[in-house]
Amino acid sequence: MIRWKLAIVALIALALALLARERAPHWMATPPAPGRVPYNVIFLSVDTLRADRVGCYGYEARATTPTIDGLADESVLFENAITPAPWTTPAHMSMMTSLSPSSHGVMAPFTSFWRALQSGLRGYDHLPASRVTFAEVMAEHGYVAAAFTGGGTVDPAIGFDQGFGSYDTSMFKLTNENVGDMLRWVAAHAHSPFFLFWHTFEVHAPYLDADFLAEVVAPEHATAIAKRTQRIKNLLSDTVWASRSDRLRAEQKAVLLEHDAFQRNVCEALYTGGVRTADRWLGQVVDALRREGLYDKTILIVTSDHGEEFGEHRQRHWYDSHGRNLYEETVHVPLLIKLPNGYAGGTRVRSVVSTLDIMPTILDLLRIAPAKNEMQGRSLEPLWRGSSRGEAIAFCEAAATPAERKCVRTDRYKYIVTIDEQTVEKLGRKAFPTSQFLEELYDLRQDPLEHHDLLDSQPTAAARKVAADLQQRLRHHLAEQSGTAEAAPLSSTTIDRLRGLGYIEAAATPDSEQ
Repeated sequence: MIRWKLAIVALIALALALLARERAPHWMATPPAPGRVPYNVIFLSVDTLRADRVGCYGYEARATTPTIDGLADESVLFENAITPAPWTTPAHMSMMTSLSPSSHGVMAPFTSFWRALQSGLRGYDHLPASRVTFAEVMAEHGYVAAAFTGGGTVDPAIGFDQGFGSYDTSMFKLTNENVGDMLRWVAAHAHSPFFLFWHTFEVHAPYLDADFLAEVVAPEHATAIAKRTQRIKNLLSDTVWASRSDRLRAEQKAVLLEHDAFQRNVCEALYTGGVRTADRWLGQVVDALRREGLYDKTILIVTSDHGEEFGEHRQRHWYDSHGRNLYEETVHVPLLIKLPNGYAGGTRVRSVVSTLDIMPTILDLLRIAPAKNEMQGRSLEPLWRGSSRGEAIAFCEAAATPAERKCVRTDRYKYIVTIDEQTVEKLGRKAFPTSQFLEELYDLRQDPLEHHDLLDSQPTAAARKVAADLQQRLRHHLAEQSGTAEAAPLSSTTIDRLRGLGYIEAAATPDSEQ
């Protein structure tokens, strides 16, 4: 009897092992044959999406992200993903090269661009062709690479098109037409491995979705504002640039002021409506992948370049506000990686990671080794397998203004330095001066909202020791960076798009709180 029981247990164990092996992606058993690329990759960046407005990251006030929450059950979710920069251009360039902003060099503030325009110059930083991009590596290994983006601060003229066979810039806000174009591209390439970069400003200001407006303003005002917001939304034609997004923001502000509703909680509710709308569009893409039989064959990455402020640390900043500070509301972003066949679905990784790690992770999964490997990120695969990959640490640089902030983030602490404009102008943006900087230190376990600076007033010896250690880590990190951007001319169309996004006007009015 005992032998029979043991035999039955052994058979059940064998059956479960075989089932697990059948469900696991092929790379779990043996790496793909040389030159073979078995899985598609879709890399989605929802511009301006802060992690704490996503349900699977703990947001419960409103039902915002049922699609992303459902994906979390089939994905590896990284609870503490940090962007290398809190504004669009350097953050995306870091994701596309796995290089820190101080290394790829595409990080000049738009104040510099504004001053150049005022002087008659029409150039901006461009990624050097010698740098290797995510798309280039994928294309070299047999992938068809295409980008569908909102353009502007990820304009191809800045170097974002490097490696892509096609680069669309019509997806500032999403419509049936531009999403339909992307899905038709996917269907046309269903039988060949593809790498798709999808980027949208759907959540970015102007906030055009009034789903939650009635929660924060009186019914009569909510109805009127919703109608006017829909009118603004209808101004979006084939491309947003026909209407200029800066004008859309100006009109939105005028409508809110007219109803005495240009307030933090109203803008936050409108922003959150945009999060729900972006999630709905993602749901349509997921449904299409299932219809095409591609869902289980596709690695899907969902992340963002930065978050958005709603007065958490600067009370006056709660509309279209990011790029200047390094608090969690702007640097903590969602990161989910859905693996083929749902492998490791539901796994949550608590360790601090960087979006620099996305490129090396995907290449590691596909067993692709770049011919020229400059990547500074590290594969995340050991983390969901339960292994260690060394110290949990992430660095971030805010260089959107003449002054500059830099930080280092560990699982417990965040250390921030602020360097004034004169020092930056004297030493450059990669330097860490020996003096003339301000320090902040936060214990995120005890103070997750970063309200108590441990270096303020009379810091303890323990706090000073932690700060000194993290300062040394930050200095060492910056000393390791090398490389510069190239100057490149920008077309009138590109300049108009940057102006339309509001960066040029913002650059013309320096932040008084810097």
